[in-house]
Amino acid sequence: MIGTLKQMLYSQRLKKPISPSVLGILVGFLLISTPCWAIPDFKVGSVIIDEEINSALTNWIEQLFKVAGLKQYQPHIYLVVNPELNAAASTGGQILIHTGLIQSCDTAAELLGVLAHEVGHIAGGHIARMDQAAQGAMLPAAAALLLGGAAALATGNPAPLIAGLSSGEHLFNRGMLKFTRTQESSADQAAMAYLDRLGWGSQGLLDFFQVIEKRTQMISRGIDPYSVTHPLTTDRIKSVEEHMHARSNAGMIPPPIEAEFQRIRAKVIGFFESPQKILNNSADILKHFSEDDRTYAKAIALYRIGKMPEAIARLESLIDTRPNDPYLYELKGQIQFDAGKHLEAIKSLEMAVQKRPNARYIKIILAHALLESKQADAPNQAKKLLIPVTQQDPDNPFAWRLLAIAHGKLNEEGQASLALAEEALAKGDDKMAKTHASRAKAALKSGPGFTRANDILFSQK
Repeated sequence: MIGTLKQMLYSQRLKKPISPSVLGILVGFLLISTPCWAIPDFKVGSVIIDEEINSALTNWIEQLFKVAGLKQYQPHIYLVVNPELNAAASTGGQILIHTGLIQSCDTAAELLGVLAHEVGHIAGGHIARMDQAAQGAMLPAAAALLLGGAAALATGNPAPLIAGLSSGEHLFNRGMLKFTRTQESSADQAAMAYLDRLGWGSQGLLDFFQVIEKRTQMISRGIDPYSVTHPLTTDRIKSVEEHMHARSNAGMIPPPIEAEFQRIRAKVIGFFESPQKILNNSADILKHFSEDDRTYAKAIALYRIGKMPEAIARLESLIDTRPNDPYLYELKGQIQFDAGKHLEAIKSLEMAVQKRPNARYIKIILAHALLESKQADAPNQAKKLLIPVTQQDPDNPFAWRLLAIAHGKLNEEGQASLALAEEALAKGDDKMAKTHASRAKAALKSGPGFTRANDILFSQK
C-alpha cells in the first residue's frame, strides 16, 4: 500500500508502449534501483501500487469501460507520484493517474470526469492512431511498486515526469503524442455521454475544466487556438455547459462513491502533503473531510514522522468503529513492521487478508513479514501466499523475489533460481534472467519448472 512499505521500485517492461493523452503529457521515466531502508521518501515519477486506491479506481473505470463498450479491456491503473493535475491513457486499457490529480479534485465527480475523458480516448481509438515514432517508444514502468518497511528492497530514482497542464495549454504538444483538437473534443463528448449513461452527470467535468481555466488563464491569453493540439479550456467549458443545459436530468454521483473517493483522497493527502500541515488543527487542509477521514490522514502523517505508537492509536480508534475494514489492519500491520514488531504485524496483516481475501498486494506484504519473522513454518506459509500471486500478477518482480527467498529457505534451489529468473524477466534484465534460468534448468532436470526455465532461455536467444 502507499507509503507503509519502504520504497521498492523496479523497472518493468510493459506489454504495450504507454502513450499518454488528453489532459497532460507524459514524457517517460527510467526507474533505477538503489538500497533504501527509511520511512518513505517519494520520488516524483515513481509508479506505485496501493490496494485500496487501485481497487476504487479500477471499479470506477470498469463501469466507464462498460458503458463505453470496451468489453475487451481490463483496466490497468498506474498511480504516478507527481503533484500535477494530470492523467494519461494508453493502449490496452492502461491509465496513468497523478497523485496530484486525486489531491486536487474536491469531489469524486471531478476525478470521474477526467477518467471518463481518458476512456473516451481509448474507446475512440485515438491512441492507436498516434504517429509511428510514438508507437515505437517503449516506456519502462513499475507495476510492482510497494512502499514501506515490509516490502522494501530498493528505491527508484526516475527522471521526472513532465506534465503539461500547469504549464499552459501551449505545452500540450510536447511529448510522444500529439492529439488533434478534433480528438480532444471527441473525447470530451464521449466522456459526457458515459457520465450520463451512468447517471453521474457532467458537473464534475465542468468543475475540473473551470479549475484548469483559473490556473492557466494568464498563460493562455492571446494563444492562437489553431496553434495548439487541444481545444482552449474556455471552449471546452462552453461545450459542457451546453450539454448540461440540453439535459433535464443533471445526474449525481452516488454517495458511496463520493465517500470512497474522499477516503482515498485523505489517504493521498496523508502521504503527500506536509505532515505538519495535516497535524495542525488550525489548518484547513482537512476541513472538508469526515472525522474518520481526518483521523486516517493524521495517522499516516504521524507514521511518516516516525511517531508509530501515536499512529497506531489513531488507527485502533478507527478499527473500533470499522472492524471489517481491511485497509486499517493493513496500515497498522505496516507500521508495526516498521517498528520491528513482526509478530504483531503478521496478526494485523492476516486480519487484512481475512477481510479481503483477493487482495494480492496485502498478501505480498504479509509474505514478507512472515519471512522476516524467522518462524519455522514461515517459508511454507509465504510460499502458499506468493505462488497464486505470481500466477495472477507475473509481472510483479518483488513477489518473485520473495518467492525466491521462500524457496531458498526451504532448500529448493531449482525453484529459487527459476523465481529469480522470473524476477529478472519482469525487470527487463534479459541477461540475468538467462543466467538464473540456466541454473534452474540444471537443478530441476524435468517437470513444469524445467519447461518454464527452458522457455525463458529460448525467449532470450
